[in-house]
Amino acid sequence: MKGSDSKNDRAAQLGEPIESASVSERKLKANRENAKKSTGPRTSPGKAYSRRNAVKHGLYVRPTTDFEALGEDPHEYEDLLNGLWRQHRPVGRAEEIEVERVALCCWRLKRAWRYENAVNLAARRDFVRAELAEQEPYCKERDKEEEAVILQLQSAKKELEDGGEISQELKQGICAMMPEFAALWSALDQRAQERLEEPDVSKRLRELSREMRSWAVCMSTVTQGIAYLEALGPRRWTNVMEAAVGRHAIPNGDALDKILRYEASIDRQLGRALDRLERLQRRRHGEMIPPPVSVRLTQG
Repeated sequence: MKGSDSKNDRAAQLGEPIESASVSERKLKANRENAKKSTGPRTSPGKAYSRRNAVKHGLYVRPTTDFEALGEDPHEYEDLLNGLWRQHRPVGRAEEIEVERVALCCWRLKRAWRYENAVNLAARRDFVRAELAEQEPYCKERDKEEEAVILQLQSAKKELEDGGEISQELKQGICAMMPEFAALWSALDQRAQERLEEPDVSKRLRELSREMRSWAVCMSTVTQGIAYLEALGPRRWTNVMEAAVGRHAIPNGDALDKILRYEASIDRQLGRALDRLERLQRRRHGEMIPPPVSVRLTQG
């Protein structure tokens, strides 16, 4: 070591290159060549470690506990950042910072979406139940009316099966209980007659008498009327539920205003970060980049 030091001292005095510097240069070159042959991490732990290389040195990295405190997955943020890292391939700290800004803006937009969902869920929890309770008396009253008519239609069906016809008194009683059912009866009767005229049905009924055809039309009308009324109750409750929930599919005015202002601010930041990143990368590739245009509007 002493001999080498004295040799380097003499070389320095004579202005000659120092041997250790020459060796370091050779080692650096050899290291670069060896690095080209590297295949990167192969094991699962190694890949998991290298996957976070872009994140662990980031300017905006936060402790894992900060994400967890908000119910967020820190690894999901890492995946987002690393994906943007691979897409934009930043070179230099300035480009890296802009990629990190882009990732942060995207993550904050996701938070705005979470807040919107939370507002809607809270509204459904607090108000939908009250709205359903308000509609319940009306729905139950309609259910009772329809159940009474269904019982009368079932009696009419039994009369048809036993005697071949429905008494005029029973038919008038059904229409009196539910006046709108008269129009429904006519529509169902017309549909049943049209059905009997279809080719595949008329062949089987061609031998039937006029009375039997009339009986078949009446039986089909009654049967379809029962099925229609039985489906009304569940359909009504479904519509009431959809109306109550649909009213809260969009946040209320105060929350919506807050979300729109928050998202607009993030969108501006995201656009600026992407624009700066593009300008930095184009400049790095030797392109001539004009200065950014700044327009300010003032009142005259």
